[in-house]
Amino acid sequence: MKKLLFSMAFLGFAFTSQAQWQADGSTLSGTLTMTDLNSNSIDAFTLLNQGKHLIIDFSATWCGPCWNYHQTKVLDNYYVKNGPNGTYIKDAQVVLYETDPNTTLAALQGIGGSTQGDWITGTSHPICNPSSSSAVLQKFLVPGTTSFGVPAVFVVCNDKKFYKISTTIITEPSLRSYIAGKCGLGPLSNSEVIDLGFTYDIFPNPANDQAIIRLNLENSNTVSYALKNSLGQTVVEFNNQQIQTGLNELKINTSNLSNGLYFVNLSVGQRNINARIVVAH
Repeated sequence: MKKLLFSMAFLGFAFTSQAQWQADGSTLSGTLTMTDLNSNSIDAFTLLNQGKHLIIDFSATWCGPCWNYHQTKVLDNYYVKNGPNGTYIKDAQVVLYETDPNTTLAALQGIGGSTQGDWITGTSHPICNPSSSSAVLQKFLVPGTTSFGVPAVFVVCNDKKFYKISTTIITEPSLRSYIAGKCGLGPLSNSEVIDLGFTYDIFPNPANDQAIIRLNLENSNTVSYALKNSLGQTVVEFNNQQIQTGLNELKINTSNLSNGLYFVNLSVGQRNINARIVVAH
């Protein structure tokens, strides 16, 4: 059985108790694509360019602390709430990335002597088990390093900067708060959010000539929105209009706006929502 004391080496890398991860605020560069156990491709830069953020849990099936962290379910709870099919924001992707290229599917299933348990059953977020993990690992390791420690959990914000997440954060609200502090999260414009009395979706993102706010109201309500640029200046607004029950679409003309990031301040009755869109002609 592989030992947590990290004496095993592979493909030029070795596990060590002294982590050699890059400093918080480092920038992800190049490309980063992963394939999960279901052969689904996860392109980090596509996600980030959509304004989303990515969480990667670098772990190994034989690693006791990795298993203990996995068992807290904090990342799975975060994924269920904020992932692509989440019940709330839908602005996140979470990946469990097995760092040992010798790990088999059986080990992930909890079979054999090189595993702490069944990593797959009950896990909603994607699991990647590459035959070579070096290409992804090198994005996060100090250049030239040949050693690292696991578990190591990172969030990559949509500005491509990444930060290490402490494995002592084991509740979804605390994790969301930490990530919000690093990434400045707000509801995404291309993600439908279930709210009290209504749902909304703002699309497309990026927008070319127009963006659409799709509102589905349980009851008629007063709606306003303001579109602001990065300087905080209001460039488009819609004030205090009574919107009827059911599905409604409000169109924002973006044809005359410069390319860049904009902020939508949406008010439905007494409820205020902040979202972001990118204009790209």
